[in-house]
Amino acid sequence: MLSIFSWLKASKNKIFTKQSEDINQKILTRLQSKRIPSWSQIKQLPKILNKNEKIKLGVALAVFLLATIGLLNNLYRQNSIIVATEGGTYTEGLIGSPNLINPILATSDVDRDLARLLFAGLMKTDAQGNIVPDLVNNYTVDAEQKIYTFELRSDIYWHDHEPITADDIIFTVNRIKNPEFKSPLQNSFNGISATRINDQTVQFALTEAFAPFLSIMTIGILPEHLWYSIPVFGTELAELNKKPIGSGPYQFQSLIKDTNGNIKSYTLTAYDQYHLNRPYIDELVFKFYPDFDIAAAALQNKNVNGLIYLPQSYKSEIKNKEVVIKNLQSPQYTALFFNPNNNELLADIEFRKALATSIDKERILTEAISNDGQVIHSPILPGSLGYDPEIKDVEYDPNVAKSILDTLGWGKNDESDWRQKDEVDLVVKLTTVDQDENIKTASIIKEAWEALGIKTELVIISKNKILQDIIKPRDYQILIFGEIMNSSSGPYPFWHSSQIKHPGLNLSVLTNKDIDTSLENIRQAKNDVSKQESLITFQQKLLAEHFAIFLYNSTYTYPVGRNLQGLNDLNFVNVPADRFSNIHSWYLKTKRQLSK
Repeated sequence: MLSIFSWLKASKNKIFTKQSEDINQKILTRLQSKRIPSWSQIKQLPKILNKNEKIKLGVALAVFLLATIGLLNNLYRQNSIIVATEGGTYTEGLIGSPNLINPILATSDVDRDLARLLFAGLMKTDAQGNIVPDLVNNYTVDAEQKIYTFELRSDIYWHDHEPITADDIIFTVNRIKNPEFKSPLQNSFNGISATRINDQTVQFALTEAFAPFLSIMTIGILPEHLWYSIPVFGTELAELNKKPIGSGPYQFQSLIKDTNGNIKSYTLTAYDQYHLNRPYIDELVFKFYPDFDIAAAALQNKNVNGLIYLPQSYKSEIKNKEVVIKNLQSPQYTALFFNPNNNELLADIEFRKALATSIDKERILTEAISNDGQVIHSPILPGSLGYDPEIKDVEYDPNVAKSILDTLGWGKNDESDWRQKDEVDLVVKLTTVDQDENIKTASIIKEAWEALGIKTELVIISKNKILQDIIKPRDYQILIFGEIMNSSSGPYPFWHSSQIKHPGLNLSVLTNKDIDTSLENIRQAKNDVSKQESLITFQQKLLAEHFAIFLYNSTYTYPVGRNLQGLNDLNFVNVPADRFSNIHSWYLKTKRQLSK
């Protein structure tokens, strides 16, 4: 019996195996004969499916589609990166109005800002404050550091597409040196001559070594073929000062004036042939405001994306979430400068010392700029070559100040609020620009001096008049003002006796041979070691003579649009225009690109 059952079981398995093989063969045959459903057959599927089956099929297809899209998107993101791309318009507010948008005539921040974007120099300042090549491939310097030879790039063109040659450099230098041209840069080129070697090479010869020479070469170059026919006496009236043609990253597009003829806005477009690569942002628009009150309101109301600068006192007013503030390091410092020509009391070193010992710098830092900076004792700031934390001014001590004034014969009596000598009141005039932090600083100093018995008259001048009416004619006794000391040019333009008259920048109208000698040694130093020694000597003598009272070094606060990218390397500015040092790397738009 058992054998019969075994035989039946084996026979059954053979039958089932044979049936499976038959079915598999039929499937294989159908596939081989390509008898899969055609598109026309698939389209009939909805007709033979019931409602429930249709829903299930739709859900299945949707899940499949979403899963496929998600998979592909994930793969793309894993194998791609976000990169900058061209496009967009960025609007910034400036204080003042354009006048001479000319790199060798500009005197205002507005003109210098626009000239920086429109013109290129042989050298440029990068985002870290270093001097690097711009229009040149390379340059050489002889052993005595008196001969500089520059080889121009071969891909440099003016905005009208004419090539830039050595002739343009020679023309620009000659215009600067011509006294009839009245360039504020004329003194910087004393003792410097330029020679054309060939179309692509120009050589500069210096009568003596000048370490910061390369910083002078950052000056924008003018196109000779457009300027040569304009007479020197007609330079300031030239249309090219309002609608310039340069070789910078941006070119002039248009301007809009109000009914009084003042420029309200100024539009620049990216220059496609810019030698350091076309900028990403297509268009820059600048709007001009008379003061920071109106400019800050424009930023808050989103009429502009950013501002040239935001004084500390306005920070709390900006509630616009689309704005971020970058805090940049700057060689700008605020100090009191003396002009004994307008008050002979200031010629007395002991009187200047009395004024210095009566000023509480820490209070000024706290109350005037809300600690947004640091107290300083000299024009050589922390982080700069020559800075020495041991070099300090006199300590704040009103009692010492009183003692000095008593010794000088300025007595105090009950009949007057002010100290007197020979029945004449002790009076000084303190001048500053009409800006909140300056006015607060002046008020604190006035309070301190009047507590000593020094009658202090405040003179507040609007920003658009301070240069023409006060700085140029040196029409002040004591001036509270901010100076920006270029780390490359050094302290010479600000403290040498040859610079006490305009266009020099020495605002303390005092002279000292030892200080002059130190400044000359700094200019001629061939290495940082010898320059450091002279810088230390310069500071020590400057403080010993009380040539000025140094107050604070404030942070440069630069408000920009939150969507503005590419500013990560921007940490330092010598002058406000330096914020554009890497403008061709800024961007508003992005795209994804497959990674290599």
